[in-house]
Amino acid sequence: MNGLFAADLTGTLGTWVGALLTIAVWSYVVGERTVFRLLQYLLAGLATGYLALLAIREVLIPRLVVPLATDPVHNPLLLVALVACVILGAAAWLPQRLVAPFAGLVVGASAAFALGGAVVGTVLPQMADALLERADGGVGLADGLLALVITILVLLAFLRGGQRGRLTGRAAVIGRWLLVGGIGAWFGFLLVTRLALLVDRVGFLLGDWLGLIR
Repeated sequence: MNGLFAADLTGTLGTWVGALLTIAVWSYVVGERTVFRLLQYLLAGLATGYLALLAIREVLIPRLVVPLATDPVHNPLLLVALVACVILGAAAWLPQRLVAPFAGLVVGASAAFALGGAVVGTVLPQMADALLERADGGVGLADGLLALVITILVLLAFLRGGQRGRLTGRAAVIGRWLLVGGIGAWFGFLLVTRLALLVDRVGFLLGDWLGLIR
């Protein structure tokens, strides 16, 4: 049995939709950009709708609406956050002097959150893995030290401005080349994963849809 003559109507419909969407995406290869553009809009709309629903259901309602509705006196910061959201949402119709402080607060808080997350979630764990001896002995410690050295060199490559010493300049150059190598390796990994997805889609069309292969 295959997607053309399956007994299960739901499975048949899902297989046909998946097959037609796959062929429609591949139409870009032969120069048909209209269908591909429509599918891009469909994907963007579905992703936006899913993220909006997730934000409303998992963040706004339990963390903002419910605390303000149940106990607004003990949650004054949530009220301030709600006012900030309203002001930023109506920024096009409000004076700039009113919108600018809230916009600066949101941008600054987001930047601080991202920087803190990078330090706490990436730099400090790498330093801890490098400095603390692992259960597998010296090999794990050497790997951690190597990761720490590479991290420091790459961070030095991002330094701009000010005077650099000869040692710091050479370290920054090495870090820049390590960064280029890491980006190249990441692109290679993405290429391999995309090829794996292509093989999977071809197998889906030939196997689940047409039933030509098992």
